Amino acid sequence: MKLIIRYLGIFIIALSTPLTQASDNESKFKVKLHSLNGSGVTGEAKIKIKHGKTLKIELEVKGLEPGKLHPQHIHGLTDLNKNATCPNISADTNADGIISVGEGLPFYGPIVLALPPFDLVAANGELEYEAKFRINPSSIQPLEKRTIVVHGMTVNGVYIPSLPVACGQIVLKKND
Repeated sequence: MKLIIRYLGIFIIALSTPLTQASDNESKFKVKLHSLNGSGVTGEAKIKIKHGKTLKIELEVKGLEPGKLHPQHIHGLTDLNKNATCPNISADTNADGIISVGEGLPFYGPIVLALPPFDLVAANGELEYEAKFRINPSSIQPLEKRTIVVHGMTVNGVYIPSLPVACGQIVLKKND
C-alpha cells in the first residue's frame, strides 16, 4: 500500500509540473548589443514570448546618429541547425574596413522580424523602443538561434540606412 501511495504521489507531482509551466507559458530572452563598423553603438534588449504567439520587445540603444532612421530587426539563418551570430572582421570580404549588410548576412541571416516603426532618433543619440507583435512561432523560433541587428551610419558623408551598426545574439534568460 505504501508503494502505491508513493507512486501515486510521484504521478501527481509529474502531472502538476507541466500544468504549472503551461499556465505561465512565457519565455524571456535578453540581448547585449555590441558595436559594429566602429559605430560605438551599444545597447540591450529584453524579449518575452507569451503562449508562443505574442512577442514583446523592449530595446534601448545608445550612440546612434541623431535625426536619422535606424532600422532594427531580428535576423536568423534559414538553417535552424546553426546559430545566427554577429559578424567579425572576417566578414569584410572586400577589405574596405566596413561590414556591409550583404557581408553580414552569412553570419546573422535574413530578416526574420522587422521591428517597426523606425522613428527618427532623438538628439541625444538614444533610442528607446517597445512593441508587441503577433508572431508565427515556426517562423521566428527558436529565438535563441537569432540575433538583433540595428542599422544606419554615415560613411564618407553619405548616410547608409542598411549598414549594420550594432548586433547581439538573443539568449534565453535564466530565472530571475
